[in-house]
Amino acid sequence: MQRGDRPWLTLVAGVLGGAMVGLDGTAITIAAPYISESAGATLGQLELIANAYLVALAVGLLPAGRLADRIGRRKTFVLGVLGFGLASLGIALSSSVWALVLFRVLQGLAGALLQPAALALVRNAFPAEKLGLPLGIWGGANALAIGLGPVIAGVIVGSWKWQAVFLLNVPIAVITIVLAFFAVKESKGPRHGVPKALRKLVATRAVWLGSVMVAISSFGVFALLFLLTLFLQNVKGLGPIEAGAWMLAPTCVVVLSAPIGGLLAQRFGPRWPVVTGLVSVAAGLMGLTLLDSDAGFSDLLYPSVLVGFGTGLCVIAATEAIMGAAPDESSGSASALQQVASQVGGVLGIATVGAAMSWQVSQTLPSWVSTAGLEKPLGDAVLAGKDAVAQGNVPRGFDPAAVGGELAGAVRAISHLSFVGGMGTALVISAGVTMVGAILALWLPSRVDAELVPA
Repeated sequence: MQRGDRPWLTLVAGVLGGAMVGLDGTAITIAAPYISESAGATLGQLELIANAYLVALAVGLLPAGRLADRIGRRKTFVLGVLGFGLASLGIALSSSVWALVLFRVLQGLAGALLQPAALALVRNAFPAEKLGLPLGIWGGANALAIGLGPVIAGVIVGSWKWQAVFLLNVPIAVITIVLAFFAVKESKGPRHGVPKALRKLVATRAVWLGSVMVAISSFGVFALLFLLTLFLQNVKGLGPIEAGAWMLAPTCVVVLSAPIGGLLAQRFGPRWPVVTGLVSVAAGLMGLTLLDSDAGFSDLLYPSVLVGFGTGLCVIAATEAIMGAAPDESSGSASALQQVASQVGGVLGIATVGAAMSWQVSQTLPSWVSTAGLEKPLGDAVLAGKDAVAQGNVPRGFDPAAVGGELAGAVRAISHLSFVGGMGTALVISAGVTMVGAILALWLPSRVDAELVPA
């Protein structure tokens, strides 16, 4: 066996690289309240810090996929991993909102280099007839990284500071680069005709519709993670480790359902695993609308398990549709399309639920203040602090000792009730988008064939 001709170690390298990207996409949610406190970030700035990474990742993925096909997937992968580690170090050393935004952009661009190259390396390491299981493992590991992001961040933040969440990427990057040099075989795409091949790729129904399904699945997952971490920490009052642990069960389910989704798609085609997965996600999101400030672990567990199970089925089956319809020469571009869809869906999910939360709180907060009989200047202070309320917090600068225990309790109750109402509205919107996706998935082809996309 020649150096670099090791398919399963190639899968390990791809998983490690992808895990860094997935972890940092969701770990920010647990770290968000602490970043808000240390950097003085508003809800809008927290969304910007989260979305700066996702937007940069989405914008850079397609050019990075074409670059990987042209100069080499392993070379592009190593450059991306190196850049991601350095940008993570920059985030850990930052103390202002705009420095965080800048390094999150750089981190996203580095992630754009490594993600499509990683998936393309896995795609080219295994024959097409044996690709289902490796794709399922790759997707399950990435889903595990996304889901474990809040858990790992909770443990790290609870033991150290939020900066350590990003420092964790540095040793992972070093290990991944070493593994890539000794275990990964270099591969390239065609030097000519790339735009034509890309147009044919995008025009294929399995590719573009599969990408839409990935985006819709990510919409629901990222929206849910953004909402739940604020709910568990700011409304339920859980510590970061406890909040992460509450979200562990759906993550475990994703790890189990992702390989199942890959095998089902390989055997029966992607259509029905995607439809079943999205219906499951929508049902789980609707179940979570019943949460209130007194909700227990079981109230969160059952619907979130549905979301996790459905996500694993949908994403991997949709990825099988995309990658199965792409020839070897276009695997970098195809994997970039899959990743673009995932990141765009996540950006839209966070932005949509953030806007829904802010709008709902602005609509309901005045009536809650009036019902509670809060008089000036306390009532005006609560209304002016609606951004904090939209995060499930009491308004900034509010001093419970200054107003007395009864009024302090009323302000806290108003903040939590307003947040829970806004979260319910945001979850209904997410469930509706997911059900639209389930209907569209009926147009996925029952089988896919790479010959549909001539190089």
